Amino acid sequence: MDAAEQARMARMEEEYWWHVGRRYLIRRTLEHYIGKTGSLDILDVGCGSGRNLRLLEQFGTVRGVEPPGPGLDNCREAGLNEDVVSAGFADQIPHPDNSFDLVTSFDVLEHLDDDSAGVQEMRRVLRPSGFLLITVPAYRFLWSTHDEALGHRRRYVASEIHNLLNNNGFQVVRRTYAISFALPAIVAFRMAQGLFPPMHEKGASYVEVNASTNWLLTQALKVESRILGRLDLPVGASILALARRHED
Repeated sequence: MDAAEQARMARMEEEYWWHVGRRYLIRRTLEHYIGKTGSLDILDVGCGSGRNLRLLEQFGTVRGVEPPGPGLDNCREAGLNEDVVSAGFADQIPHPDNSFDLVTSFDVLEHLDDDSAGVQEMRRVLRPSGFLLITVPAYRFLWSTHDEALGHRRRYVASEIHNLLNNNGFQVVRRTYAISFALPAIVAFRMAQGLFPPMHEKGASYVEVNASTNWLLTQALKVESRILGRLDLPVGASILALARRHED
């Protein structure tokens, strides 16, 4: 991802509906399966600007890993020094074996040339029976300039994520589609992109929406997070999976 996209993401992470709504989903999932503990050792792999560390702090002591470049620069500008956010890669995590109770990685695996190597590395730094929580983008048919701007390699279906985790030393506890209420609007927009000239800056990863639309989409994801506390959703623009390190 180039510097312009990193800067755009850093600006959007605080209020943009996708990021705010995703944090609702993450919080609900962790509260349901792990509880409101404050004692976990947590690592966020590919932590970007570091905004999600503030959410994860509710559950324990948090550290991040981010590749050298604009994302890590944003962390440093935000006051997150190397004791909090280390320079590193998802497939080369600069932490010892068995260091963390929970590893999170939000929309990272799709960037990797070898996603299996990334999952194996996350397992390495987890303690026995530790949890891995990930999100990834769903459905190849949703591929667009958004994915290209963000440097994606792929999008997934839920069964692929299930197999990826199970084949690399994890037991899947929960997998579900998410960002479901917004899926019809996302599909319609992606179709329109193929029929009409670009409706936003060429190569930009985000589509600007007005304050009312942003609020409405955020509230929809807040409701969705409550539903996901009770049942899995069969479709969505994203996939959320929680897995536990499996011991042979």
